[in-house]
Amino acid sequence: MARQRSIPPTMTPLVPIAMFGIIPLALKLFDKYPARIAAAAVFVMGWLFLPQAKYDIPILPDYAKTKALGLAVLSGILFKDRQILKSFRFRWMDIPMACWCMAPFFSSVSNDLGAWDGGSSALATTVSWGLPYLIGRLYFGSLEALRELAIGMLIGGVVVAPLAIIEMIISPQLHIFFYGWYPHDFSQSKRGGGYRPSVFMAHGLELAMWNAAAAFMGWQLFLRKSLEKKLPFFQFPLLPSVIGVTLVLVLSRSAGALMLFLVAMGVFEVCVRMKTKIPLLFFLLLPVFYMNLRAVGAWDGQSLVEAAGKLSGSVERTGSLAYRLYNENLLVEKALLRPVFGWGGFNRSFVTNENGIYISVPDGMWILTLGKNGLFGLTVLSLSILLAPIMFFIFASKRRFAEPLMAPSAAFALFLGVFMADNLFNAMYNPILMLAAGGLTSLVLSGKTEPCLHRLSHAIPLAKVHPVPVTRVI
Repeated sequence: MARQRSIPPTMTPLVPIAMFGIIPLALKLFDKYPARIAAAAVFVMGWLFLPQAKYDIPILPDYAKTKALGLAVLSGILFKDRQILKSFRFRWMDIPMACWCMAPFFSSVSNDLGAWDGGSSALATTVSWGLPYLIGRLYFGSLEALRELAIGMLIGGVVVAPLAIIEMIISPQLHIFFYGWYPHDFSQSKRGGGYRPSVFMAHGLELAMWNAAAAFMGWQLFLRKSLEKKLPFFQFPLLPSVIGVTLVLVLSRSAGALMLFLVAMGVFEVCVRMKTKIPLLFFLLLPVFYMNLRAVGAWDGQSLVEAAGKLSGSVERTGSLAYRLYNENLLVEKALLRPVFGWGGFNRSFVTNENGIYISVPDGMWILTLGKNGLFGLTVLSLSILLAPIMFFIFASKRRFAEPLMAPSAAFALFLGVFMADNLFNAMYNPILMLAAGGLTSLVLSGKTEPCLHRLSHAIPLAKVHPVPVTRVI
């Protein structure tokens, strides 16, 4: 019997029903729909609606939301579409993800925490990061498949929009009402005289980044004519749906997510009109420049604080950024004491005073990774996210990446850069973007980054199809 952890006594019966019911639901979806549609539906709807719960199962990694989704889809594959696994071939572009999955093991062993701790941590990383990436490699390695995934993200944004509006009015209460508790510090939901919604996500910032991704995908689907006038399944009008998701993003009181969305829209539009890829590649590489300068202590970030103060005019936001960068400076100093594989787990990379009290706690995923897994971990994580987008834009024609069938793939490639930029200051994971990273990897390796041989179909297959002979996944 699993022992519960990180679940308060106030939890409702819906928690175990949702957490463990996602697996039979995935099997049902795999039986009813094509595997690719089923996999996307499980990840999108599960990420939006599963609780922020965690079960501690002996020997195995904690059964949490991220792992539940990957295991649910893996169950569907094993029981309903096992032949697809035979098609996978490990290629050179998979090396960063394989190394990222193993990074916790190297960190644990190098810090004398033991092979058991390292193996358990590596398995947890593999399920949370490696499994969505593998599923993306298997199912989303074509222009058509990535277009369907983009549509799925937009549908998810439309579905969650009314719930976000409710929480803007009454405060974030839905996780409490349905599951029994609020998963974060409630005071952080108060912003600008109102409330920042989180619905069933871990934090309002996580939901805001989801809405930013959904809105960005929606606008590219609309502007590039990649989708007809209505969304599949729900038959909602496309343009009002995209506008609605964008308005929810604007009203969500998350300036960072909104700013990144606007920058992504601007960069993409400039590149489409000027028929150039240089700004796209530069945008993808910006987080790498930031991490390198900060990791070696070459830049203290003070100029960024001053620029943010002039742009925002908000003392509160400027002070928050200054505090984060001050913390990073402390954490970088400690991280560089063990630069290669980091300090390992158990918060050993955090800075404490002489009484053992934490005086600096990391916010950004990059500094968390640097402290825990060192420069090795940070490098392979960055490559896992950015290598496929960079390779995609290198090989894609600058005159064709905005064509209807190709635009959703290009949108995912750019938004993986947005994801990396956001995680310079936050740690907001998104498994759907890891599906996209895996899909872009397969697309690049197949050499089919041009839409000339593809025909845009506005139909999303909704009926179960008969099995076909397995084709090789590059």
